[in-house]
Amino acid sequence: MSDEQNQTNEPAAAAAGTDQAPGPQMAVQHIFLKDCSFEAPGALGMDKADGQPDMNLNLSQRVNPMDDQRVEVVLTVTVTAKQGERTAFIAEVHYSGVFQFAGFNEQQMPYVVNVMCPNVLFPYARSQISQLIASGGFLAPPLQPINFETIYAQRVAESREGQQTNDGVTPQS
Repeated sequence: MSDEQNQTNEPAAAAAGTDQAPGPQMAVQHIFLKDCSFEAPGALGMDKADGQPDMNLNLSQRVNPMDDQRVEVVLTVTVTAKQGERTAFIAEVHYSGVFQFAGFNEQQMPYVVNVMCPNVLFPYARSQISQLIASGGFLAPPLQPINFETIYAQRVAESREGQQTNDGVTPQS
């Protein structure tokens, strides 16, 4: 009975597949560590400092178009630890991915490049940052997942407010 169902469903599935064009697709072609650095200018004497160092996490991103369908996205993650005025360490990772796109329109591409691509790259960068900090002799802080969709929405909102202000329109609260 199951063979009969499979045989009757296959032609219908094949026919349905030819009627519809495939939707937008993103393929990861390559992910690699592009650059990393670790500095510990204030490591000596930190064992006598009181309390935990203050940690600061910074993210940035660069997009390098390669051709009509491929882009390189470089996600930079920087963690800085300070104890008072002294910098305990600075760990920085540039993780890169080559992504191929098909079926996305111009309005969708900024979202894909600024949300979906960093979501793929961040776990790799987070792991490398943790390894660098641990190799430097420090306790690696647990880096929480990042909601790149929220960051993108904030940037879009700020951009719109800036455009309204530049056009002589005061944004309403």
